[in-house]
Amino acid sequence: MSVCSHSSISIAICDDESNALTEIESITKELLAAEKISCGISKFRDAASLLSAVEGGAAFDILLLDVMMEHLNGMELAAALRKQGNDAAIIFISSNRDMALLGYEVSAVRYLAKPIRREKLQEALLYCYNKQLMQKEILLPTPEGQRRILVSDVIYIEPWGRGTRLILPSEECKSNVKISELEQMLPKDKFVFCHRTLLVHLAFVQSIRYCELTLKTGQTLPVSKYRQAEIKESFLRYLRD
Repeated sequence: MSVCSHSSISIAICDDESNALTEIESITKELLAAEKISCGISKFRDAASLLSAVEGGAAFDILLLDVMMEHLNGMELAAALRKQGNDAAIIFISSNRDMALLGYEVSAVRYLAKPIRREKLQEALLYCYNKQLMQKEILLPTPEGQRRILVSDVIYIEPWGRGTRLILPSEECKSNVKISELEQMLPKDKFVFCHRTLLVHLAFVQSIRYCELTLKTGQTLPVSKYRQAEIKESFLRYLRD
């Protein structure tokens, strides 16, 4: 799988062994450079320092964490971050394979064994990159060529011929991608079908009534009677989160 993008990604590496820290940084930079992915990398020699940095406002897309570290280990660090609502993609890199199953408890993306296999790290990094990117923007074929659309700008999506029309704050974007395919590309906790052919972004919903919803733009969209309960539940969950 290859990705070519100008989007940058922020990575934190945490390992109490200086040689491992340097090696992971070097391989990560080399792998991402080969994919034309720009990145910023911060290194930490202990989990407490990384936790303090995040609590101080540092934001990372991907965390490469050793597991066996003194005082606060990688699993404990991951649990503390998740408790704070941090949703960074976590990749554990450790010589201790016995704790691999615990990675599921903190929603880790991968658990890689030391010594590092380049192809395994490459696959993990690209998976995380695409996952994080998908939450921010989508790449669509349009009559004018390939176009990047910010997910946060999509108000709702409706059919257009055999494709779709994306309604944005100040314009429309047409694509031959089917609405069912677009649904798979968008965050499921933010986009729901209010009607069989209308996919709406919950961030733009102002209110929901019996048979329609009102958007913050002032527009109204029909709500299928078969989807009313689902829409209301999704909207309330979105507001709580």
